[in-house]
Amino acid sequence: MRGSPHRSRKGFTLIELLVVIAIIAVLIGLLLPAVQKVRAAAARAQGLNNLHQIGVAAHKYHDERGRLPDGGSNTTNYLDWCAHFQILPQLEMGNMFDSVAKGAPATNAGVKTYMCPSRGRNQFSTSGGNSPGINGPFCDYAWNVASFGASNNAAPRSNYTMSAVTNLNGTSNTVLVGEKSIDTGMYTNTNSSNWDENIYSGGYGGTCRSDIQILKDGPGNNGNNNYWGSPFDAGAPFLMTDGSVRMINYNLSGTAAFQRSLNYRNTTPFTLN
Repeated sequence: MRGSPHRSRKGFTLIELLVVIAIIAVLIGLLLPAVQKVRAAAARAQGLNNLHQIGVAAHKYHDERGRLPDGGSNTTNYLDWCAHFQILPQLEMGNMFDSVAKGAPATNAGVKTYMCPSRGRNQFSTSGGNSPGINGPFCDYAWNVASFGASNNAAPRSNYTMSAVTNLNGTSNTVLVGEKSIDTGMYTNTNSSNWDENIYSGGYGGTCRSDIQILKDGPGNNGNNNYWGSPFDAGAPFLMTDGSVRMINYNLSGTAAFQRSLNYRNTTPFTLN
């Protein structure tokens, strides 16, 4: 006697398919925050490395010239421009430096080391420029002009030395460079002006900072000002004069501790914990 034929089962039922989709959706929901955290950590690490590279370049500049770079002067002489421009050769960006010296600034060429990877903003200005009125690379990391200030048109170049800092506040206690604050609405800025000038200038606030406020990036936070800051939750990254890099928490904003870290002339070292 022949048995009845068995039907082979093909595919999922509608209910089973819906269950699988729901499980996949839950897994994706669990994975996305983890992926975002990994990306944020990688961007933060890259930002700290950018500051490290700037520190290495500043030390090389000091070894070659016997002084640290400074905030520069408001002149049309490219040798008077800001520290970011002064150290281009030490960042292996000598071609950009030389092109400006020959009167032909690089077109639409940013400097990746100068840009915070978490902001993803425009690297090059297309308008503005102040004196000398030319466009150039933006920078997210500002020179500490509370200590290493701009020289003026009538004065000789500054003579900030490692030994001078060591004998006073100490190189490990003194900020050299830090990430500057910015309103998130300025991420798309292309105009070199106000507190966001490009590096083909000197003596302007856009490449420097001196205030004691530290702000987290946000819309309408008055960030496009003489403040430090970053998009990171843990605080803002800073390069100390000895070449070390550290995060400084927002809760130190406006404090005496942070103010003293900006001033190498302190006779009593003040360490940031």
